[in-house]
Amino acid sequence: MDNFAGTVYETLSTTRVRFSTKPGGFVSSGELVEIGGGDRKQLGRIISIERRNYLIDQDGAVQLSSLYDGDPSIDTKTMGIRGDFRDHIVGEIEIIGRRDGNIFKRPRAPFNIGEKIFKASREFLEEQLRPDAQSIAIGTFRDNHEVKVHLNLNELISKHFCVLAMTGGGKSWTIAVIIEAIAKEYDIPIVIFDPHGEYSSLCCARGDTPDAASVTGKIKIFVVAEKTIQESSDMLFEEKFNKQRDSERLCVNMADLETYQIIYLMQSMFELSEAQNRILQAGWSDITDDPDIKSTTDIEKIIEKLEEVASRVTKGEAAKNILNTKLRLLYRDAPFIRKQVDDPRADIKDIVKKGQVTVIDMSGMEVLYQQAFIAIISNKILRGRMRREIPPVLTIFEEAHRYIPSGAEFTASKPTIKRIAQEGRKFIMGMGIISQRPSRVDSDVLSQCNTQIIMRLTNPNDQKYVKQVSEHVTDSDLEEIRTLAPGEAYLFGSAVPLSLPTQIEADRLTLHGGYTPDIVDELQKF
Repeated sequence: MDNFAGTVYETLSTTRVRFSTKPGGFVSSGELVEIGGGDRKQLGRIISIERRNYLIDQDGAVQLSSLYDGDPSIDTKTMGIRGDFRDHIVGEIEIIGRRDGNIFKRPRAPFNIGEKIFKASREFLEEQLRPDAQSIAIGTFRDNHEVKVHLNLNELISKHFCVLAMTGGGKSWTIAVIIEAIAKEYDIPIVIFDPHGEYSSLCCARGDTPDAASVTGKIKIFVVAEKTIQESSDMLFEEKFNKQRDSERLCVNMADLETYQIIYLMQSMFELSEAQNRILQAGWSDITDDPDIKSTTDIEKIIEKLEEVASRVTKGEAAKNILNTKLRLLYRDAPFIRKQVDDPRADIKDIVKKGQVTVIDMSGMEVLYQQAFIAIISNKILRGRMRREIPPVLTIFEEAHRYIPSGAEFTASKPTIKRIAQEGRKFIMGMGIISQRPSRVDSDVLSQCNTQIIMRLTNPNDQKYVKQVSEHVTDSDLEEIRTLAPGEAYLFGSAVPLSLPTQIEADRLTLHGGYTPDIVDELQKF
């Protein structure tokens, strides 16, 4: 039988057995199998394998190696080794169980020695992996491409998720597949903080189909840049994709910065004296609480208001005057700060709309400014959800290690994103964390992602870190993750019924904006 896998020869517990294939039989690590029959049939996963041969053990291999070393042309048949010289495989299977409602129930008694094992059939897999609620399909089961893999939508969004992979592993492709799958079936608002300008291509249909038109019609693109840079960026996009993306600029007022954010920005860019820090600590809240000042685009009004506080908390003019100069420089250089009345001010109700996928293109902006801008906008979204001013929303943070670094390192965006991770579920504000360096992402945030989509990771520090922050990842899973091909992923957590090796959907509805540059092709342009 094509789907026969092997036979149980040892039971280690009620949930672990060892098995052997026939000579020449083949199975792979991570493969799903059926064990038992009828109502007792259970789903299992092969967690380790070894290749062996009846005719050659370790001592025999030593003797053969000595002979081969003397004469590599020796034919084994001349030494009496005849007949079936094929290897067989022995391995260990973990019993996952049989689905009962939303859970898998495991057997309470061990399987019999001699029990037959079969590769999991499409019918049994579909029965065991069927979606039990509203869901999206993002690919197929790696070992049986006829079986679709679904993610529970509510679990994915409300309990947060992450996509982790080394560079070139397929992170941005996978995120785009998830966005397309959600937008095709549902009107859930999505906001993508895009540091490289990769996701604007979601507005470009890959084919003339109703599904593609449904997705591209929901895309709204904002650019965080000065008007001339926005126009240049739009022109480059049109040259590449032969389509206008119709972007809009996105700006905020300087007074939209919280006290800790303005202090962090100023300290990072210019350094602050103790006296200057005191002025901002004591006076910036007066600026953010004053409706007239908060809405102004005139930096001199902000400075005038701050000077009222400066005279109370410091002596002399030097600290105040130098701080004023630094504020003017920040106002001048930060591309997201409104300079004129006709500069568009970010309205959270325009960013988060039912049936809209919002791409916020931050490409070309320094990381410090990206951090500050993300802090402002994501905080506005969280407050909007807390006050029920905007619908439930999914926020996606690309290159998350830039904005929520691990350890004691601080950024302007870190407190806000950590708060979303901890409190977002209560207000149905979902979060997707994307990174190629998991070990550089804040562990508190990563551990709050109850669904993990992990693609190829080869860095030992990243592998170890993923295992530490995820209760679902085992040592055998890490072995698989090291060798995943581009486009393959392991799915763990609450949005899937069990850990699944998955081939991410290759047939996209929209054009892909992310790519790995080819140095030879690029060189031909010069």
